[in-house]
Amino acid sequence: MRQILHVDMDAFFVSVEEVLDPSLKGKPVIVGGVPDGRGVVAAASYAARKYGIHSAMPIVKAKRLCPHAIILRSSHRRYREYSAKVFEILRGYSPLVEPMSLDEAFVDLTGCEKLHGPVLKAAEKIRNEVREVLGLNASIGIASNKLLAKIASAYCKPNGMLWITSGMGQQFLAPIPIRRIPGIGPKGEAKLQSMGVKSVGDLARLSLEHLEKTFGKWGVSLYRKSRGISDSPVTSETDDPRSISRETTFNVDLTDPLFLESTLSYLTEKIAGRLREKKLFARTVTLKLRYSDFQTVTRSKTLDIPTAEDHILFKTGVRLFRKLFAHGAKVRLIGVTFTSLTAHPHQQEELFDCKGEKSWDSLYQGIDHIRNKYGFKSLLRATSRGGNRQ
Repeated sequence: MRQILHVDMDAFFVSVEEVLDPSLKGKPVIVGGVPDGRGVVAAASYAARKYGIHSAMPIVKAKRLCPHAIILRSSHRRYREYSAKVFEILRGYSPLVEPMSLDEAFVDLTGCEKLHGPVLKAAEKIRNEVREVLGLNASIGIASNKLLAKIASAYCKPNGMLWITSGMGQQFLAPIPIRRIPGIGPKGEAKLQSMGVKSVGDLARLSLEHLEKTFGKWGVSLYRKSRGISDSPVTSETDDPRSISRETTFNVDLTDPLFLESTLSYLTEKIAGRLREKKLFARTVTLKLRYSDFQTVTRSKTLDIPTAEDHILFKTGVRLFRKLFAHGAKVRLIGVTFTSLTAHPHQQEELFDCKGEKSWDSLYQGIDHIRNKYGFKSLLRATSRGGNRQ
């Protein structure tokens, strides 16, 4: 039986700021934006959350809810430094550590009992070491698969541990509200509730045939998730990925093609940067759209030459979008995936133009350097500005 941990740092950005300035502890602290009201909340302390403040909320609204909140600019360099230290601790317990973001990761402890003891004891060691070495709190979910471990970590926040033992997954899930299941957003929740489905137990009582007929492939995913079924392995970041993807589900269905293209541009920039970070090049671009009726469609295009350059990948993606998107259609999700990844691009053409300007790869090296220092949103393509709220 697999022993999977989902390690989720508590209010990570704010917690780092509190380590650097202990006088902030216990106070309503907001990270993100600037005090004059521009920007959105990147993170909020638990003291600030009591006022109804949450991530992605406009700073101006957060100030109305809590006028005495302390607002700090994001320091992505510091957060990356602390994130790297957290992952270094995790890798001391298992070679299989899969970072999901700066502040969360899956850890596969299967077979590590002789080194670190029973899984619950090992998880407690990890939590204590992160707190003692870095001064940060983490919540840890433990289960036999990634889905259950992630749900468990959310349930024991802040600074807790929850172990869903083997065979107890469905019993644990049954009374949980459906919004707790990863992948069910506000629109999906509303649709399911209109069908009388409020808890995961309600969802589990629906047949596979009914869910597939109603929601297509998403229905199959719902059927599996409602039963706590997940066979996705924990893959270390040193493993060669077969694909890199990113998608976003909107709070309301969208019909504006310009905004959708802007969101596509933003998503493309995000994962193209990930490609360059891993020194990989993509040959195939796949666009994904999910409409308001949950119908999901995809289209792919294979390039002649693998690339990690934003402008080429976005040009390919937007052409797919314009062929696929029907005017007036209501879109609830858009995503893009890069596949056919390789570490060895075919250098069949010179990347310098005839006027001797800098090469595209040098340009992107500069862009990546600025983003590493000041944060991803410090430098965006003009086409991404409208969709950078994702």
